[in-house]
Amino acid sequence: MAGKDWEIVQEKAFTAWVNSVLDKRGEKISDVAKDLSDGVKLIFFLELISGKKFNKKFDYEPKARINMIQNLALALHFLEDELKIKVQGIGAEDFVDNNKKMILGFLWTLYRKYRIAVISEGDKSSEEGLLLWCKNTTTGYNGVNVTSFTKTFRDGLAYLALAHKFDQSQFNFADYEKLDPIARLNAAFEYAEKGLGVPKLLEAEEVMRGTTDERSLVLYTSLFFHAYRAKEEKERLEASKSDLASKLAGLQNSLESEKLSREQLIKQKDELKSLLASLEGEAAEREKFLRELEAKLEEILKNLELERLARMELESRLSKMEKDKAILELKLAEAQDEKARLEAQIEADRIRSAAEAQSLGLLRKHLDQHVQDLIKWQKLSIENSSSTFDDQIIEEVSGLPFGEQVKHLATKLEDENKAIQKLLLSKEDDLKTAKKKAGK
Repeated sequence: MAGKDWEIVQEKAFTAWVNSVLDKRGEKISDVAKDLSDGVKLIFFLELISGKKFNKKFDYEPKARINMIQNLALALHFLEDELKIKVQGIGAEDFVDNNKKMILGFLWTLYRKYRIAVISEGDKSSEEGLLLWCKNTTTGYNGVNVTSFTKTFRDGLAYLALAHKFDQSQFNFADYEKLDPIARLNAAFEYAEKGLGVPKLLEAEEVMRGTTDERSLVLYTSLFFHAYRAKEEKERLEASKSDLASKLAGLQNSLESEKLSREQLIKQKDELKSLLASLEGEAAEREKFLRELEAKLEEILKNLELERLARMELESRLSKMEKDKAILELKLAEAQDEKARLEAQIEADRIRSAAEAQSLGLLRKHLDQHVQDLIKWQKLSIENSSSTFDDQIIEEVSGLPFGEQVKHLATKLEDENKAIQKLLLSKEDDLKTAKKKAGK
């Protein structure tokens, strides 16, 4: 393919591509070499394909060359700084001077970045991914075996298969299998333009001879890929639209079936307001009741806690009282034993005292008799006897206890008995002596 032909192919392809992008802003171009020269549509185009906002201020209606160059310089800086795409050999002046070759090279760089590099099939991408996509898409078609851009598409079967697979209602693929390559290529280009919207960029004779530049084949074939993707996106949108329409219809039917008159709505609103006020009043009463109930419950719990503490204290006291009771019972038993012992001792002392009193009475009686006897002896004028014996004895024992009195009296009586015995012996001796004297 001659250089001029390559320029024509690129110009057609890039014009269609740029217009498909600018259409989103209601803009279009007819000549890529001239219509981008002021930088305005180029800035719009770069914003749309990148999805990034151009934040620099630029002239929307530049008249002078310097203003156009300033716009283009801003666009190229945006491309390099924001989009990270470096384009070698082109400057703002090339756009202003309508340098078609440089502009087409610039657009080819962008096309590869945003239209070919994004192609992915399996583990392949870019040109290799595009080739694999063609192979997978045309699988099952007789005579089609996609292996390379320069050889596979020369007989027209591959392009014909891509057009047929997109819309099988257009034609019967088998009807073209026996035709010559040029006829098949022309038919494929025609069906591609009608069915897929892919413009006729190539010449059938050049493709059949193998003189078409590989970049032209890649560019043209990529249009098939994006047509398929656009169809898939359209089908998704149609499905979403259909689903949305179905939902809207269902909602409309639901609204119509459940529609109430304004009066009914107002009445229901008033009823709801009244009910709400009633419910709010009941809620307030219920809240008040719950607060009172909660206060009562707290009081009950507090009283229960106090009762529990009092019960614990009472149990503690009862336990202590039980211990004290056991101790008191033990002491009472000891006291009763001591009482019984003392009572027994008292009874014994009483019996002993009674016996002693009886004995003392007898002893006193005997003493009295004995004293009388002593007195009688005194009256017999016995010498050396004490006439004051009775008074002396009484004086000595008057301050002594009863037992000591008995002891003292016994001692005195014994002494008196000894004195009497001694006196009697003396009298007997005197009597014997007197008898002896009388016998002489």
